[in-house]
Amino acid sequence: LCRHLGGPISLQSARQQAQVAPCKLKIQWLLLSLGMMGPPPPVGMDYSQAGFGPEYGPSGQLDMGPPGDFPAPPPPPGQPQGFPDAPGQDIPAVPERPSKRQYNRGNDYCQHFVDTGARPQNFLRDSLIEDRYQDYPQLKRLIQLKDQQVANYRTPMYGLRADLRKLKLSKELFGTKFDVILIDPPWEEYIRRAPHFVEPGAESWTWEEIRNLNIEDVADTPSFVFLWCGSAEGLDAARHCFQKWGFKRIEDICWIKSNKDVGKRKYLSAVNQEPGSMLVHTKEHCLIGMRGTLKRSLDAHIFHCNVDTDVIVSEEPPLGSTEKPKELYEIIERFCNGRRRLELFGEDHNLWEGWVTVGKSISQTTFKKQAYLNHFRTGDGVIYDEHRGGKPPPGSVVLVPSSDEIEQLRPRSPPPSRGRGRGRG
Repeated sequence: LCRHLGGPISLQSARQQAQVAPCKLKIQWLLLSLGMMGPPPPVGMDYSQAGFGPEYGPSGQLDMGPPGDFPAPPPPPGQPQGFPDAPGQDIPAVPERPSKRQYNRGNDYCQHFVDTGARPQNFLRDSLIEDRYQDYPQLKRLIQLKDQQVANYRTPMYGLRADLRKLKLSKELFGTKFDVILIDPPWEEYIRRAPHFVEPGAESWTWEEIRNLNIEDVADTPSFVFLWCGSAEGLDAARHCFQKWGFKRIEDICWIKSNKDVGKRKYLSAVNQEPGSMLVHTKEHCLIGMRGTLKRSLDAHIFHCNVDTDVIVSEEPPLGSTEKPKELYEIIERFCNGRRRLELFGEDHNLWEGWVTVGKSISQTTFKKQAYLNHFRTGDGVIYDEHRGGKPPPGSVVLVPSSDEIEQLRPRSPPPSRGRGRGRG
């Protein structure tokens, strides 16, 4: 700009503008005052707010007001009034920065977070399951049918109070292997991220200890594992766990935490964030691993893909709590048709129909091996035995059966490309 104006100028007023105006607006104001550009269209932020800058009239044209509305700032010593390329046009007076109540969010969710503390994910549409499929009646109907079918074939909830440091996981312990295993270990990250809100002596496991769990001894083939791994070292450590357990990573579910009650209770912030972190982690990951080989076109009786999204948006739990969103149970049950479901490191709030929950915080043990196995008897009274070999066939007692309407509504995989190479990717 100095080169354009043909010599050195004072940018005192422009610097004052830079302290109070958004980046886009301060450039527009400076160029407008120099006559170097026309008025911009009113897009995005509402610049017409009182005290926020020049106003747009009903016609959409920029209204700078009558001459004299914006008195020019006093020139610095030795500098004449005005600028050579814009005679008679002066930089407007510096407006006051709008307060939080006056600020109009518009589309600038990042600035709104800076001003109010409300996270951008608070404004995501259709984040609740009951609102998500309003515009998709067929998918909404599919969700209803799947939920009803799962409910018809659930086992009662079972709890097993045990310390997983001492308990050896095995088929003999439960009487069977499992189709789905959900693991929510107490990662060290959970202690670090809210050190002032965690109970003294709270348990934490290293990733090496988690890897040493005998998951491979209680996982059937095929089967799925869902492993909560936080947002730090657990993302890499989980892959080492999968490798030791005999699983391969196939998907990642991301939980984005909202803070809609900001100002009413405490959330994770820079004050209580773990030392050395520049950002507040408002998400966690749940990695999905698969054991065995499954194909969507041949094994649709075992799992149904593309029914749900891989993003969960829900309120952040109280500081110090490691509670996870309940929606994950529903996602798992709609994805995997296996009826034998196991959760490790569970607490009382994790007890869920259709699941066996193991953890030392469980209040009471209700799991009985023989009672649990009775839910998987065939028509001739024989308990299902995974050692008969191969994948469970359609109609197996360990699978939630499908229906003609579900098969008609559920999403299909795209047909394979007939061309050479990698196809559509």
